[in-house]
Amino acid sequence: MKKNFLILSLLVSFSLVSFSGFGQLCTQPDNGTGTATLPPIGCDYESPVEVFMIIDGLPPGTTMELDGPLTNFVCCPDICQMCSMPLPPGECEGYGGSLGGNGHCFDAVLEFQVTGTGELQGFNRNISLPVFCEAHTGPRNPGEPVQTFPTDMYRLQGEIFGDPDFCMLRITGGTDFGLPSPGSTTLTQLPTGEFNVDSFFDITYQIEFEGCPGSVLEGFAGTTTATIRLETG
Repeated sequence: MKKNFLILSLLVSFSLVSFSGFGQLCTQPDNGTGTATLPPIGCDYESPVEVFMIIDGLPPGTTMELDGPLTNFVCCPDICQMCSMPLPPGECEGYGGSLGGNGHCFDAVLEFQVTGTGELQGFNRNISLPVFCEAHTGPRNPGEPVQTFPTDMYRLQGEIFGDPDFCMLRITGGTDFGLPSPGSTTLTQLPTGEFNVDSFFDITYQIEFEGCPGSVLEGFAGTTTATIRLETG
């Protein structure tokens, strides 16, 4: 039985390396209970084909594309003020949430490359936008080599201040804000004992912006609502 499991694990590992269509593997250690703790620290959630968009408030045929990963996951060093459940300082995961499994609260960064089109052709900026995230996950079966469960980005919110181009740049997403953001996660145990994390969220988001005086964005302001798939693994 153990031999068969080892062969299956090797085949799964080979297929993940050979046929993963996007990005790099995302692996996490066994947390001692036969599963992995989420979010996957050290991994990025990226979109293979889509970008965040600013459309509303710009001239016809003009957009701003915000391309980049959700990255740099960090458990709140103190109490997460925006978290809907009590988590000890320095912990990202605990029982609770809306899916009957666990809740996860953490800080992260959206590392955007902002590119203008149309009348904003030539506008190009790198912007790091810090965000707070709360994700909920459904029940799983620790100890099983493959664990698949539903997920939901419950809250995602952040903004920047003091930028020379954006007097306001705020992003909001997540089911709790009326912006449904479901997803799914599969943990697959590897021969090393670690778990490959294959996960996605279909995030509905709103981006609010206001251009600053003296910037090429002066006089522009609006709110765009759209959906993007972010995935890892």
